[in-house]
Amino acid sequence: MKILSLPLIVLLLGLLVGCSQISNVERANLTNPGVREDFITHHPGCSHNENIKNGEIVRGMDIYEVLASWGLPNVYITSKNNNKKEYWVYYIGVENSNSILVYTLKFNDNVLEDWDIDQKRFVEQGMSNVVSLRAERPISIVPAGKK
Repeated sequence: MKILSLPLIVLLLGLLVGCSQISNVERANLTNPGVREDFITHHPGCSHNENIKNGEIVRGMDIYEVLASWGLPNVYITSKNNNKKEYWVYYIGVENSNSILVYTLKFNDNVLEDWDIDQKRFVEQGMSNVVSLRAERPISIVPAGKK
C-alpha cells in the first residue's frame, strides 16, 4: 500500500504545481489598437512588441511599453523614499456584472516586476457608468530623474 501511495502523492503534487495561479501574461485591451501599432512602428526592435500588439503586459516591460500596451493608469503612486518603486492601479469594469477588477502593477527602477489582481463586487449596487472608470487621468507622469 505504501508503494502505491508514493506515486499517487507525487502525481498530485505535480498537478498542484501545474495549476499554479501565477500568470506570466495579463491582457486587458485598454488602449486603441492604433496607439499600440504606432508604438511598434516607432520601436521596431522592442522585444515586447507582440505583447503590446495584443494589449498584454509581461514582467520585464519598462514603463513606456506598459503605457503603450495598457495606457495611463487610473492611479499612479510613487514611494516616499528614493528606492525607485512605483505602483500603477487600473480599474477595469467587468461586463454584465456589478464588479470591477483592480490591477496593481509594481515597478522597480521603471521595470514591471509583478502585479496583483483584486475583484471588487457590488452586490446591492449597480455600476452607474463603467466607461468613466477609464476616463480618469493622473495629474502628471514625470519620468524618473526629470523632476
